[in-house]
Amino acid sequence: MVYKSQSVIKLPLAALALSLTLLISACGSGSGSTNANAPQAPTPTTKVEEKVQTINFAYMPNMGGAAPIAIGEEKGFFKEAGIKMNAVKFLSGPPEFQAMAAGEIDIAYIGPGATFLSAQGQGNIIGIVSLGKSDMVFATKKSGIKEFKDLKGKTVGVPKGTSGEMVLNLGIEKAGLKLSDVNIVNMDVAGAVTAYVAGKVDAVAIWSPYTSEIEKQIGKENMVKLGDNSSFFPEYSFPSSWVVNPKFLKEKPELVDKFMKAMAKTTEYKISHSDEAVKLTAAYTQVPEDSLKQELESIDWIDSKKLATIFKDGTAKQWFDNLQKLFVANGKMDSIVPSEKFMTTDPAIKAVNP
Repeated sequence: MVYKSQSVIKLPLAALALSLTLLISACGSGSGSTNANAPQAPTPTTKVEEKVQTINFAYMPNMGGAAPIAIGEEKGFFKEAGIKMNAVKFLSGPPEFQAMAAGEIDIAYIGPGATFLSAQGQGNIIGIVSLGKSDMVFATKKSGIKEFKDLKGKTVGVPKGTSGEMVLNLGIEKAGLKLSDVNIVNMDVAGAVTAYVAGKVDAVAIWSPYTSEIEKQIGKENMVKLGDNSSFFPEYSFPSSWVVNPKFLKEKPELVDKFMKAMAKTTEYKISHSDEAVKLTAAYTQVPEDSLKQELESIDWIDSKKLATIFKDGTAKQWFDNLQKLFVANGKMDSIVPSEKFMTTDPAIKAVNP
């Protein structure tokens, strides 16, 4: 029916049949002709979603390494960036580099102690997470050790190639001792904690939150702190970093850019919402909240704007140049490599200034 001035117009049956025939002919899909003057039905539009790409990421169960993952997942920062993080837990840096060399890890969080592997060409540093003083050397009370000089002839457990070892070596040097004066035993993190608690070693060089775990088991009164990273400031800074597999960087630079953009958001969020960051990280890692809160006391976060600045003005280069002096001194490197050779700064800078 057609309405006109609220009156019904009745068509003869033959005319109605003719009208229907013409209408069907005009709308049929078998004809190649169209009526240019007839209104066209809107064409449905389908939103083309960007393909989500996966990054195999190595993290450590602490605030520096795990908080970005916990926050990024919870707040959707990775999804916004079009990436999916396949997060794999590690307890120290050297095994992460081994996994990168095997093609199993694309990007990793490392402490300062593993930086020498980047300098050797095994990974490009693309960001600095924080400066820390959470690496500590503790002696057992029964050992009688009170200062670094008392380590002579004693047994110290330490995961080799870590920032804990760096602090130990600096303390030994500062005390006027040689590394050969101390019985240094290479242990993994869990082994070092167990050996210290059981009294199988006289001292241990390790970092938070594992230092908190030791304190819980034997009591703070039975631990003798010899020093931490801050004992050697300002000559030495100890940056924790994001490091990327060189092959991954070459083949998928756009994914590295996306990663740094997402990390810029997680960084700002964890700094401005520290209590929530602790809760999310505790839930993600199963590390107690009080241990993670204690770890925060020894972390100086590098926010995204500061990161861009220190990459531009040479500050970061100086930090890594000085770290390499330690690596050369302890035999991990033969000579210092210009830090700009293993630093890739553009992704971090672009994350702040697209």
